[in-house]
Amino acid sequence: MVDCKKCDNGLESFQMDETPKLNVRGKEIGIAALDDIMKEVHNAGLSEDRIGQELLEQVMQKDYVPPSLEKDYREALVREYRRRYG
Repeated sequence: MVDCKKCDNGLESFQMDETPKLNVRGKEIGIAALDDIMKEVHNAGLSEDRIGQELLEQVMQKDYVPPSLEKDYREALVREYRRRYG
């Protein structure tokens, strides 16, 4: 297939979405600065019971989290945190 210069369908015009994703209720949700948030919370040395709330609070500073899904987001954030840091 020949690239159409008029349509600019070459690979140079194709952009990858590099926003980190989190699985919330079976849907992939893009979370701004998720990697940075995870590192910051990990480096804070918080107690196990405080980690989930801190992750959620930091995500809510950057992204909208529907109030009805806060618990689901917190659970997904803790799952991802444990996947990364054990």
